Amino acid sequence: MASATITPRTSMDLDESAVERLRLKLRYKVLYHVGSGCPDVDDLVQESLARFFRAEQRSQIRNTEEFGAFLNGVCRNVILEYRRRQRREPLHDNETPIPDVGQRPDADIFEMRNAIDIGLAELAERDRMILRCLYLEGKDKEEICNEWGMTDAQFRVVLFRAKERFRRAYGARTQKD
Repeated sequence: MASATITPRTSMDLDESAVERLRLKLRYKVLYHVGSGCPDVDDLVQESLARFFRAEQRSQIRNTEEFGAFLNGVCRNVILEYRRRQRREPLHDNETPIPDVGQRPDADIFEMRNAIDIGLAELAERDRMILRCLYLEGKDKEEICNEWGMTDAQFRVVLFRAKERFRRAYGARTQKD
């Protein structure tokens, strides 16, 4: 945001029309950074101007000749604080019930298990047994390596390839349905 086009040289020289020009420039800056869909654009602009005028009243602006740069920094900080707050705060209303994602309808579970069984059946014996031991039976990697006579590096390669083959078989199965 360029501050060179503002004619007043200090914040004390700002009249109502100069403040309105600043407000419009800040609005464009905020819209650029948070997007036009953000409902808080005017609040961010107002907060930026309030902090700017508060700093000016307390004589916290070092170089009053270039107050546009100071206002730009204030606006940037307000936008960053807004983004941090948005990440921390939940996106849902406390009164809105949250659906329990842990429960699926029995039909969905049956279809998913069926697709997994068919996908596993399409794999080679070793791939099927390694995936079953690791994911369904919960065996340790070391146990599986000893059982199949593999090194750690071989196990990682076999597991990677088995997961890729299963992903393809399972994906093809679920897309057909």
